[in-house]
Amino acid sequence: MKQRRRSGPLSRRTVLLVCGSLLVLVFLWFMFSEAGGEVDPADGASRPARPVTVVETSATRHTAEVAGLAEVNPRWVSTLRARVGGVLSHVSDDLQPGTRVVAGELLASVDQTAWRANLAEAENRLTLAELALLREQQEAEEARESWRESGLTGEPASSLVLREPQIEAARVEVETARVARDWAARQLEYTEIRAPFAGIVAVRHVSRGESILEGEAVAVVFSTELFELALQVSEAQWRSLATPIVGTAAELVDPEGPGRWHAEVARVDGSIDPTTRMRTLYLTVNDPLEGEPPLLPGSFVRAHVAGGEVDRVLELPEGVLTRSGHVWYVDADDTLRRFATEPLFTRRGRIYVSEPNPASTWRIVRYPLASFMVGQAVRVQKED
Repeated sequence: MKQRRRSGPLSRRTVLLVCGSLLVLVFLWFMFSEAGGEVDPADGASRPARPVTVVETSATRHTAEVAGLAEVNPRWVSTLRARVGGVLSHVSDDLQPGTRVVAGELLASVDQTAWRANLAEAENRLTLAELALLREQQEAEEARESWRESGLTGEPASSLVLREPQIEAARVEVETARVARDWAARQLEYTEIRAPFAGIVAVRHVSRGESILEGEAVAVVFSTELFELALQVSEAQWRSLATPIVGTAAELVDPEGPGRWHAEVARVDGSIDPTTRMRTLYLTVNDPLEGEPPLLPGSFVRAHVAGGEVDRVLELPEGVLTRSGHVWYVDADDTLRRFATEPLFTRRGRIYVSEPNPASTWRIVRYPLASFMVGQAVRVQKED
């Protein structure tokens, strides 16, 4: 008779797979049964009440405030380019990165010899055209006098007799010469590259003695009279702003230092960003470099914009809002409840949310845990 083969012991790999599967099932059961779930009333009565720390608060009226990080940028950044080509005959000592310049200051100039010659030739052409016009007008007057002395009546059969076409051609020539003279004068002005506004030189592209072409970059200058910030706000923050929004005062704070600067809302974006669903406020700061400390372009600051008055608002510590956007509280029966919310605004470590329903006093759980369950019995401890 054939003997039945005995099955050997389970392999180590099989044991590890079974144990791993059991661990995953236990973990999933714990997550779904504990993280924010609801307690079965029958089971909740048998569970011991867990201690929780609460802060008591009531809804009041608050002045809203919108805050957020934004980058400081100059309103105007200009790349100065040569409008005419030639050899650089002058480069200012102030044309250096970091140097402050005043509006209209001469930074560089192209050799003007050829452009002065062009202007002189254009002026000479204009003079000759004006002289030719005077001659034609004089000859026309003599022709009209001769026509009157001839005793003929009416007008001549041809306008050429009184030299009317010749006068018109001379006038056109004068106008053409005048435009050419003005253009030559403008090109002579273009040989000088001047600062378009008071600012600071950011980049220098040329050196003394170089030749440049028309359109070639000479330097980059940014304005110092006005800096601008683009602050993005959510729809809830937008609703909490005072109206009218333009002209609202704002304060800028250095997150890593003592710097504080005054600003105001200059304009608002008329559209909503399709990706972030945010709106943009544009804040401006006048004379930012005159402050102490000066506000430098490229800085990241926290902007605080004053909002309007909002009723029925709860003032809470920041830590009470969970990652999922819930606030846990204890009801009159000493059981856990929660409500979903989004901060209207934040201020100095506090969040301000709309009261979900009228209540005289709210007992907000100070330190929410992932294992909380709706309806779970708790033992309340007030925070000092």
